[in-house]
Amino acid sequence: MLIEKSNGDILFPAGEGIFSRTMEHLRRWGLGKRARHHEGFPDDQPLNVVFATSLGGRAIATFSAPSNAAVQHANGDSPEGPMICPKHVFDPLLRAGAQDSGAADLRYEHELLDFVQQQGEVLATVRDNRSGQISQVRTQYLAACDGARSGVRKQLGIAYVGTFAEGHNFAVSFKAPALGPLIRERFGHPVLQLHTVNTPHRPYFTTVDGRDWWRMSMYITQDQDPDPKAAVQEAIGAPMEIEVIRAQPWSGHRVVAQRYREGRVFLLGDAAHLRWPKGGFGANTGVGDAVDLGWKLAATLDGWGGAALLDSYEAERRPIAVRNVNEAANNRVLDGRIAADALLDEASTQGEAARREAENRIHALRLREFSTQGVQLGYRYRQSRICVSDDSLEPPDDHMVYQSSTWPGCRAPHAWLEDGRSTLDLFGRGFVLMRFDGAAAVTPFQAAAEQRGVPFCEISLASSSIASLYERRYVLVRPDGHVAWRGDELPADALTVIDRIRGA
Repeated sequence: MLIEKSNGDILFPAGEGIFSRTMEHLRRWGLGKRARHHEGFPDDQPLNVVFATSLGGRAIATFSAPSNAAVQHANGDSPEGPMICPKHVFDPLLRAGAQDSGAADLRYEHELLDFVQQQGEVLATVRDNRSGQISQVRTQYLAACDGARSGVRKQLGIAYVGTFAEGHNFAVSFKAPALGPLIRERFGHPVLQLHTVNTPHRPYFTTVDGRDWWRMSMYITQDQDPDPKAAVQEAIGAPMEIEVIRAQPWSGHRVVAQRYREGRVFLLGDAAHLRWPKGGFGANTGVGDAVDLGWKLAATLDGWGGAALLDSYEAERRPIAVRNVNEAANNRVLDGRIAADALLDEASTQGEAARREAENRIHALRLREFSTQGVQLGYRYRQSRICVSDDSLEPPDDHMVYQSSTWPGCRAPHAWLEDGRSTLDLFGRGFVLMRFDGAAAVTPFQAAAEQRGVPFCEISLASSSIASLYERRYVLVRPDGHVAWRGDELPADALTVIDRIRGA
């Protein structure tokens, strides 16, 4: 049951960058194609990011990126490349997917007023804000995805740890039909984002729909309260028809909740971590939280999850939040090292030299924000109690470069099968033992899983290239696609391994 205070409308466009890993989850849920191909953003528009002195000034540096359609096949590490999907498209897509499943009870314009944990359940008090009717819901678990001001987190007395308001900003959502053509005329191609260096407050523009809808964000001081339309007009620097849709101040934080669980209540998404929107980590980290908790709740409710399985949610996801929150904060610091310089606009030998130097500096400082495949696919659940270590050396963990591995806790690698599917398409409903031993008989894992009621299957592959990619003769993959165990020999006691990975 979803309790959502709003009517589901998206009031402000943000969080449009969808990571490869999030797309892999959507693919598993049957929503991948619907997410990538939609009317909300042009399939064929390159996703270039440009740094310029100003909107009417000189281009300094460009980070080129393929379109939504092309990026899907641009990287061999995943069957699904990252993409741009506006929140007003993405959120209804998830909503439709939940409704189509037939298993979700979505209650919009309902508000959680209170909850009490008692006698193995959560008693929630809910108000229908349309009728005013108040009712009580008895449930086994409560998952709080109620954002930065999470009432659930506050009621539990769980504090954020870190630094609040490391900087202040002002953002405007607006329509400007002439802005896109102006950018194409001045810079030679459309952009996903245009960052300005010499314009006061360093405003940057992001296209929301690839057409006439834009978002502008700029740095301000805490005491500033800009006029939205005037701020946009000043940042554009040219007369243009502008329709302001919504404006709001916002602050960048670097905080993570002290803990993610209190009894039968769990924190996810912004209720558990807040960060700078530098790199697109927010929504994608939240989806990762939901995937991790989701399969563990399902296992618990289905009876095969062990008593310690739900404890592993915080142990696995909180370190990922710390990693991503710090990475976003670091991107903000690096952006602050790009300084305005009037020489960058000069049509002189000195100006040309300054622009070359600035281009090199921007690429050195900002590339990590726009090249995050290591963050997207390379996160792993170190020292997780439900992953069995093989005492091998952990593979390199780089925020920009992804290195595939079956080291326990890592995401199992993608490879194309002969029938056109990805190896990732084999995962999602239970545990999967990937076998590269050439044997026909089932392994002891099969009987052990049946004894414990664990959903399990074995898949034998003869491909030498996939065997090399998977590094061991046997690789046991969890329902979320992360490696639980691996080995070149079968374990002496398969039941012990099954009990470990199911959280017994």
